[in-house]
Amino acid sequence: MSFGCTTCSGECCRLYLVHVSGRDAVTIARGQGLAFEQFIDIVAEAEPTGAGFTLDGSGDTFALSLRRRPDGACSFLVGLTDGSQRCGIYPQRPFTCAVFPLRLYRGSVDIRPDVICEPNGRRITAVDLPHARALLVRASFEWTVYAWVVAAWNEARETVGGRLDERAYFDYVGAAYDAIDATLADRPPVETANAIEHWMDGVPAADVTADRSELERALGAALAPVAPNRVRALPTP
Repeated sequence: MSFGCTTCSGECCRLYLVHVSGRDAVTIARGQGLAFEQFIDIVAEAEPTGAGFTLDGSGDTFALSLRRRPDGACSFLVGLTDGSQRCGIYPQRPFTCAVFPLRLYRGSVDIRPDVICEPNGRRITAVDLPHARALLVRASFEWTVYAWVVAAWNEARETVGGRLDERAYFDYVGAAYDAIDATLADRPPVETANAIEHWMDGVPAADVTADRSELERALGAALAPVAPNRVRALPTP
């Protein structure tokens, strides 16, 4: 563990609602052998974020979150015999959890000012800064890709009347990331890594711009048919 979490009592896992991207959901589902329905809740957005998915034409938008137990704790929080609390899916934990309580602020890794961490979790000197930065940049990339996944779904959903159920969206997300991962597997790993590493650069170098543009094009092409095909295959609401 890192970022001061070795002495943490798990308050963040009890008090925060953890929003997850499609990548997070797929990683947990594959790693734990679970269906989305077993650990994901769909929560309404109080205000549209621009990245929320729709299920009907009402204008209501939704996000994915980790399911919480009745006491408010994350369903994956595990109590140990010594009384400590630990993540039960640590290798597959969402990026939101992996980077907490850090952020990129004015280009540098920083500790968020609004966290409930104990003092050991607030020491920037205890952070592996290169590793933290790489995680934060990767998280930004994955949330951007998920926004594309959501946008493709919302556009396709507008072609049907009535309300689509949650299972239809879950199935679509799984299919979308199957297509994404097949595309990534076919791309030169060095070019993909170069694009992601510099994802948040303000003015990237020419080779990074080329790699990023090609990555965006390839992922866009992979996603384009998934939502329309899924929506067309659904029973008429």
